[in-house]
Amino acid sequence: MSDVLIVDDSPDDRALFRTILRRAGFAVHEAATGGAAPALIREARPHVVVLDVNLPDTTGHDVCRALRADPLTAGLPVLMLTAFDNDRDVLAGLEAGADDYVAKDAAPEVFLARVRRLVRYRQMATTSVLNEQLAQIGRLLAGIVHEIRGPLSVVRGNAELLRMRLPADDASQPFLDPILRNCQLLQARLEHLMAAVRVGPSAREALDVGPLVREAADLFLKGVDPRGGRVALATELVAGLPPVLADAGRLMQVVLNLLANAHEAIVATRAGGRIAVTTAPARDEAGSWVVVEVCDDGPGIPEAYLARIFEPFFTTKEKGSGYGLYLASEILREHGGRLTAANLDGGGARFTMWLPQAPAAAAAGPSH
Repeated sequence: MSDVLIVDDSPDDRALFRTILRRAGFAVHEAATGGAAPALIREARPHVVVLDVNLPDTTGHDVCRALRADPLTAGLPVLMLTAFDNDRDVLAGLEAGADDYVAKDAAPEVFLARVRRLVRYRQMATTSVLNEQLAQIGRLLAGIVHEIRGPLSVVRGNAELLRMRLPADDASQPFLDPILRNCQLLQARLEHLMAAVRVGPSAREALDVGPLVREAADLFLKGVDPRGGRVALATELVAGLPPVLADAGRLMQVVLNLLANAHEAIVATRAGGRIAVTTAPARDEAGSWVVVEVCDDGPGIPEAYLARIFEPFFTTKEKGSGYGLYLASEILREHGGRLTAANLDGGGARFTMWLPQAPAAAAAGPSH
């Protein structure tokens, strides 16, 4: 469902446009003055603003210019309303930054077509920006991984040579095994990081979710700044779960993102809290699943935002990017699964990863 904000001082016009939009499946928000628009935009996060030229406290052109000057709303599509096809109003609106215009007496089908076109434009624009940001992150990460791999190979190679040259009963031998184990672990984690931003089809194989979740939790705890609050992380991982067919790197990215969101939700309101991660098998009418749940005891998700938190660039955080949960949901969709969110009865939020169990042929292969 897409959200539309109507800014118009005429109750009759608002009622007409509200009826047209709601019948077409849009969620509608309304403002009678230009001064009320900014606060509503921050609260409702609409996909499109329908803006009347003539308002009691200002003009639609001034409101449009203010939206374009604010980084938060600079890319928000604006459909300007004119009383009739007035070339002067149309030109002034376009110069102020409006994306399109429509006459108030236009046919409902024309009005709806203009709104739908701007919604699609918004979706394409945000996806394009997201892809470019991911490409930049990928290039940066590839450079960092390349710089780490070289020294890491030297450390591992020299440790292996030492183990080969030293007698088996040498007192230094016990110190070499931890070095080699951690070199191998670091190399695996570098591959996971690269897989998280790799462009192209994911490299899926049958894997056991439990060890991956445990590794993600370990990585997360090591990266948490203790000054940000004391948040306990508990894992309850069911042994013997059926394997899933997945890209380990991308799946780890989802788990890390959910853990980070849970941590931020808690420390934003108090100094301490608890995150619980569980795994379990599940079955419904759509098939057999392995589910991973990340629950926190933070403030939860405002009910008005529950249906929109997986939209690209939609965020309730003052400094949030708004694409972390979108990416997580897209990764699970590519895997044939889904990501869902709900509020807990006792407070806090629950995010559930639904991963389809691997087919029997794939599950028979090696798992990780």
